[in-house]
Amino acid sequence: MGGALGLVTISSARATASEQSQAAQAIEKALQKHGADVHRCFEKALADRMDAAGRVEVVVDVGKGGRVTGAKVKKSGAPPALAACVEKAAQGWTLEGIEAGASVVLPFSFKAQTSQYMVNAADVSERALGAPASNKSRPGPKREVPFTVKVLADETNVKARGISLTQLNIGPASRVAMHRHPHSAKILYLVKGHARLLGPEGVAPVKLDEGAAVFIPAGYPHVIENMGRQSTAVFLQAFSPPGPERVYRDPKDARGRAEFEVIRDSSQATLPPESQGKVVAATAGETKAEALSKGTGTVKNLITATGAQPMSLALLELADGADLQSRGDASTSVLYFVSGGGSVTVGGETLSVVPETMLYLPSGTAWAIKAATIEKGDKILVVQFKVPATGRARPAAPAMPKK
Repeated sequence: MGGALGLVTISSARATASEQSQAAQAIEKALQKHGADVHRCFEKALADRMDAAGRVEVVVDVGKGGRVTGAKVKKSGAPPALAACVEKAAQGWTLEGIEAGASVVLPFSFKAQTSQYMVNAADVSERALGAPASNKSRPGPKREVPFTVKVLADETNVKARGISLTQLNIGPASRVAMHRHPHSAKILYLVKGHARLLGPEGVAPVKLDEGAAVFIPAGYPHVIENMGRQSTAVFLQAFSPPGPERVYRDPKDARGRAEFEVIRDSSQATLPPESQGKVVAATAGETKAEALSKGTGTVKNLITATGAQPMSLALLELADGADLQSRGDASTSVLYFVSGGGSVTVGGETLSVVPETMLYLPSGTAWAIKAATIEKGDKILVVQFKVPATGRARPAAPAMPKK
């Protein structure tokens, strides 16, 4: 991705070759100065979809001191959100060396990526299914949608295989209505709030507090309910195999709708065959911590589901400065940094990690993580989902420390 030189129109006089050269140099200098803004816009676009690409031309009006007084997209073949981000960023730029009254066309070219391993939740758009709920018995505005979703890892943004990850945000005293996923098992991890999982009639509810995880087998009818009346319940939601998350991107997607079956008649809420597995719940507070080698931290294996669709979830608390690496596990892992961060080296790049970062680490991929606290006193808390390629559940410990 890069920005090419702009085209300049000087309103008061015919521009000489020398003036055009000076203007070109001024624009190149400005692009170097503000290039980070453009790269940040591209990062946000890639968080949504890895194939984000195209050319964007932004016309900026220059005032005194080279300050941009206005910016507008002239032409774009890139995703609308990317073009809008560049336009907004340009409004705060300064193009030193460009005379007041000039109009400058700044063209930017964005190239689609072939691979991507990291997505920050802050860069991902929230999506809602259906229209906002309304209460006809009460006057006033419509209620907010009961829940929203951020797609953190799927086939569109990281070419996910074997597992997908979403962030599920359920509003105060709201719920995800009864539904089931005919072919996908899933694990829920409650990052924030208090909630419960409701099953078919006659099945006891499962209480979920912060740090709790629950495995839900394919075909199991369930309701996810936020028990808090003032705060949002925030979940991580992993599907294996991927499929149900498609409906969040496009509610009309046929495959997504088939994999996210809403149950409107509770009499149809029947338990799946035992071969699919059973609901399993665990909490961080009641799970024994095991030490990782070389003092790199501890791991709590909350969920290790075997059977037809094996998945596992581990909660890692890493030491500041801990080094972890994998030379290419046969399993696929998805890591989510609840707090803390550091850096990860994967795919030939070293990337900075901050809280709410998701790392998608496909089978056979070598990677290395150096953990670090972000603020004094914070923990480095990482949730790891793992899908073994062999079809057998493995312990969810992340990897080995660097030697």
